[in-house]
Amino acid sequence: MGALFVICLVLTFSNFAAWSLATPLFASPDEPTQVVTAAATARGELVGATIDGPASPFTAVKVPAVFASGTTYPDCFKFHPTVSASCAPKLTTSTATVRIGTAVSRYPPLYYLIVGLPSLAFVSKTGIYLMRLMSSLLNALLISLALFSVARWSRRKLLLLGVMVAATPMAWFLGGMVNPSGFEICAAICLWTAGLVLVLEHPEHPPPGLVAVVAVAACLLCLARPISPVWVAIAFVVLGMLGGRRALRGMLASRAARWSVLPLCACGVFALWWIKAEHALDLVPGFPVTRSEPSVQLLGAVLAHDGVRVQQLVGVFGWNDTKSPIFTYVVWLVVVGLLFGLAIWRAGAWRAGTLFLLLAAVVLVPLVASYAEALRAGFVDGQGRYWLPLAVGVPLVSVALVERSKLPERLVTRAVPILAVLLGVASATAFIGALRRYAVGVTGPIDFLNGKWQPPLDLSWAAIGGCVCVALLLGLVVFETHRSSLAGSRTVPTAEEGADLLKSRRTWSPRGAALGPVISEMSLEPPARGNRDPDG
Repeated sequence: MGALFVICLVLTFSNFAAWSLATPLFASPDEPTQVVTAAATARGELVGATIDGPASPFTAVKVPAVFASGTTYPDCFKFHPTVSASCAPKLTTSTATVRIGTAVSRYPPLYYLIVGLPSLAFVSKTGIYLMRLMSSLLNALLISLALFSVARWSRRKLLLLGVMVAATPMAWFLGGMVNPSGFEICAAICLWTAGLVLVLEHPEHPPPGLVAVVAVAACLLCLARPISPVWVAIAFVVLGMLGGRRALRGMLASRAARWSVLPLCACGVFALWWIKAEHALDLVPGFPVTRSEPSVQLLGAVLAHDGVRVQQLVGVFGWNDTKSPIFTYVVWLVVVGLLFGLAIWRAGAWRAGTLFLLLAAVVLVPLVASYAEALRAGFVDGQGRYWLPLAVGVPLVSVALVERSKLPERLVTRAVPILAVLLGVASATAFIGALRRYAVGVTGPIDFLNGKWQPPLDLSWAAIGGCVCVALLLGLVVFETHRSSLAGSRTVPTAEEGADLLKSRRTWSPRGAALGPVISEMSLEPPARGNRDPDG
């Protein structure tokens, strides 16, 4: 299992790193101010001097000039998708300290402190790329933990595919940039994945290792961005509804679960204190909205942005100016819709209702939040990346419920490779499209490998590397899923599966009645030779 985790880490980091190196510096949403904040936080300036009073999101910090040069660097191609990134000027090499404003230094400091560390040793353009790679490593650890949680503690491995569905091209793109949104999304994927394995497969006897993964993911998510504690609360509510009383009793009886409450409470209290003390939820003013403006008209403006928000959940790159190919959107929406429909069809009424409530939250929470923000600070186009930590729960819960519905093994082993190929091609297409946009512009020639803009590794290596990483990662998912499907036909059923089997009998028999206590005593896996793993 250790080797599997290392393989997952290498592949996920390589995929994030491919996006890091194939995207021009400061060519992702708000990256100039994110780099400034990370560099300042690593130098001990957690918030900076307030500008326009404590209720303003703007503060001033001091950083080397090279990290502050991103404020004007992308201006020639930002919001101009037909313009190649080659128009950008050379970055300054000055290491002189300058004072510059930032709008995100009131965010929780954990992510910026970690990602900003390379800027202490490399005060140059190299330092900015290393900050991106540090972000890639941090996010790769979280996605690898999600995959490892399924491989180590789940009897069925279809949830591995669910992780790949939840990790949209937007998640890979943001995870490779200096941006806490990528960190927030990856922590949410880890929390949802490990949490589903915990409450659905180990409700009565939680493995300490799995409990630790859930606790770590929840703590990190809670400290990612100001809104993140809301995502943790919603995830725990949904997981609790799915697990039911058995999961609650199991958590209360588990020593590991009880101990995990302490760091969770500590992180939650710190996050709430920081948000209130530093006014982290204060917003940059948007387009003014008068109180006399009809609510229906304002609500219509918010709803009109929903289509763009859905696209941004899948992948809109650059400064939200570079869309993925239509094929990418179609594949992701069809796969998520298929999984959601299967889950509603095959799951019981309670769990299907829970999934519906989660989908309603994904739709309504952004709508209500955008409406409230418009009244408080003006109309701001709420970007899909802000809601992706909540939205990733839909495909993951759907896959978990489909998996528990006991689909025929032959159907699973045939469907997983097909879906993996579709997702791989769709993800690679989005990556190639983003590369082409920066090399020659979206209207440039199809042959873009000799474009005027080139990443640190030339475009041909970047294109090949990104596609190979996607292919290898999805190949690993297919292999593990197929292997578990073959092994699943020979394994002993879990206690819950045994109970379901007994309930499905149409007639009562003394033999079936006697079998109930035996099945309830069965372990998750057949007894292994030698000592048992204490986490098993």
